[in-house]
Amino acid sequence: MMRSVGKTGENDLPSPTCRADYAVIKAISQMQTKSNHMTAGVTPNGKVGLARANARVTSYDVATLAGVSQSAVSRAFRDGGSISRSTRAKVEVAARELGYSPSRIARSLISQRSRMIGVLMTELTARNYPDVLRFLSDEIQNAGNIMLLRTVPQDSEAAAGVADLLAFHVDGIISSAQVPPEALEASDRQGVPVVLYNRAPTSHLASSVACDNPLAVEALIEHLASGGLGRITFVAGPEAAPASIERMRAVRSALQARGLALDRILHGDYSYESGRRIIVEMLSGANHPQTVICANDAMALGVMDACRFDIGLRVPEDVAVAGFDDIAQSGWPTYALTTLRQPVRRMTQMSVRLLMDQVAGVAAGGERRLMPAELKLRTSTRQPSAANHEQDKPDSRPA
Repeated sequence: MMRSVGKTGENDLPSPTCRADYAVIKAISQMQTKSNHMTAGVTPNGKVGLARANARVTSYDVATLAGVSQSAVSRAFRDGGSISRSTRAKVEVAARELGYSPSRIARSLISQRSRMIGVLMTELTARNYPDVLRFLSDEIQNAGNIMLLRTVPQDSEAAAGVADLLAFHVDGIISSAQVPPEALEASDRQGVPVVLYNRAPTSHLASSVACDNPLAVEALIEHLASGGLGRITFVAGPEAAPASIERMRAVRSALQARGLALDRILHGDYSYESGRRIIVEMLSGANHPQTVICANDAMALGVMDACRFDIGLRVPEDVAVAGFDDIAQSGWPTYALTTLRQPVRRMTQMSVRLLMDQVAGVAAGGERRLMPAELKLRTSTRQPSAANHEQDKPDSRPA
């Protein structure tokens, strides 16, 4: 029997699958017709419609063009939403025609989740530790969230930074700035968990992920002592910088355990330039230190260049230099800096994981995770020598 080719009806389709395909094709055809009206600025019923200059397209506009309800548009863009294939096709075509994308803000009103994670940093940290920021961003995005960065000039302004992030209804906060207890209490009242990155907690309301500085520094001082310490200078960061204070405290404690003390403490701003300037201005002359420990690698590299090129001292024969962090430049042959390497990738992963568990309600706050640093031995420090152990006698005065 010959089948005539003419107007095709749904009864002519051989299977339910073909009917569904036909419905999709029909929906797309209808959408293209409606779209011509909409882009002309007139809705199908002849009224002036959504095509206003620079107007933001809404789900209502998509629903109007697709000929469906707003709830259908919502279901079409929601994972697991109950919606027929043909209706979804109408919505998707309409959305493409109008350039529509679902509003995260609207979704957050329903789910009570903004999927934004606030990251608070001091300007110094953001500038000197870009890897921390990059890895946090990667981990936050991998968890299906968006990072909202807020920087503050210094730790003393962290409370204002927390208040700003809370105003954006973030789901949680990761802070490498020292957050005061009152700001943590404000976060807790709003149900927003806080994880401190490489900071000691100031309240049981915050969790923290940090490097085990005392353990790492003990290994560093043991190595330096084996090659002879002599007069020891510590180049710290800004006087109020928590990480610098903690590292200096760990150095002092490890030295005191050996009956030694720092000869001098100097303060830089974590930059290469400050490390170089400090040595040139204050440590030139015969009374130079035999060992310089810096609160970060950037300053240590500045100290090395000042010794070699500005003062004329040999590294490590005249001055042994060590740092913290193990930035990329520290491994360059021209520096080969002995340093303590923080497990930054693991610390950022743990910070985000801990925060997301608390956001989901599967973990409580107030946890503290300490991760060991790795001692990277290079040629900026003296190698062990029995003859050098006499230098370790406490000829230095307490700082």
